[in-house]
Amino acid sequence: MRRLTIRFLFVTLLTMILLAFLTGCTQPVSTEEAAEPRASVEPGAAEAPQSIMGSSEEAALSPEQDEDVAPALSPTTTPTTEPVTLNPLTGEVVDDPSALTARPLLVSVSNFPISARPQAGLSLASQVWETYIGEGMTRFLAVFYGDYAQHLQEILDNRLAEGSGDGYVIGPVRSGRVVFEDIKTLFEGAALITAGASSEVAEQLTSRVSVYGEDDGNINSTGVEVSDLTRVGEMTVDPERYATLTFDETAPEGGQPADFFRIVYNYYNQVGWEYAPERGAYLRYQDTADGTGELVPALESLTGEQLAFDNVLVLWAQHRYVTPTIIEMQLVYVWDQRGLLFRDGEIYPVLWSSRSGEFRVYDSDGQPVALNPGSTFVEVVSWQSTWDPEAMVVRYHNPPMP
Repeated sequence: MRRLTIRFLFVTLLTMILLAFLTGCTQPVSTEEAAEPRASVEPGAAEAPQSIMGSSEEAALSPEQDEDVAPALSPTTTPTTEPVTLNPLTGEVVDDPSALTARPLLVSVSNFPISARPQAGLSLASQVWETYIGEGMTRFLAVFYGDYAQHLQEILDNRLAEGSGDGYVIGPVRSGRVVFEDIKTLFEGAALITAGASSEVAEQLTSRVSVYGEDDGNINSTGVEVSDLTRVGEMTVDPERYATLTFDETAPEGGQPADFFRIVYNYYNQVGWEYAPERGAYLRYQDTADGTGELVPALESLTGEQLAFDNVLVLWAQHRYVTPTIIEMQLVYVWDQRGLLFRDGEIYPVLWSSRSGEFRVYDSDGQPVALNPGSTFVEVVSWQSTWDPEAMVVRYHNPPMP
């Protein structure tokens, strides 16, 4: 028995020694030290996705970091495009932006014989181009665009109140000329309104609509009526396409005084422009083709008021005679052509371009020259024409005859 007791004590002691040895070689491991570090997440919050650009804290600026950063659009936000409200041909605000989506109407308006004066509707045009048509005469191409119809209706309502208002609202309309196609190219989608055209000219004119008078014996009986404006102007255009000119109420620096200047197309065809400070515009005068050169006010027949334009541009362009009454003018796809701008009673030498069919006016450094917001009258003269800054006279000279 004693031997068994000693043996039991020996085994017990040996087991305790072995357990003590094993316990000394093995250290306990804390789960907090072994676990991967992990950011705490508020209950109910989603974990921030990792970006290939780094953590979300690095990729996005907080409001405290930059207050000028605009918040991102939500998935349901749709950006909106504001409608164009400025007439790109005048730089003036229109009451009805939808009027700027109606195609421009370019109307051939007579200036000779002088019985065509005073003309109707020129005061409503955004631009009026005067071009030489041979034998000392000129003809107008009036560009109607924007809210002219609204202003016309206001005039007509007033005329009806006074007990008149019969007849056309733009005119007298005369035949088309080759140069009108060049000018129309500057107004994509525009319609050209003429009173016919010769066969040689008609084949070169596009998007043309003819109007006819009621009196075959009166060349001044043809004009555009209100119903014609609605019928022809239905096509939709993009006003941004015409935004090639710059406008600013502040006149550019470097101008020289120009209270009055004259353009002599012919001994029997002379034009004067006088600046009216009270109106901030140039008033048009014209002689009576009597050879005296005496100028009288050019009037708007719809109102009886003198024609006034905020800008007058004189453009030099190459002219080429085809026949004595068919003259080609290089008005499109040219650049660095000579010109003069008259605005705010001052004159500015300018250059003009129609490269890519876009009409632009700029200085010798290629920087845009701002026109005065409002209407513009464009006088087109030949390369051979001269400018006398002392006398303030532009003299038209014919190109070589064929």
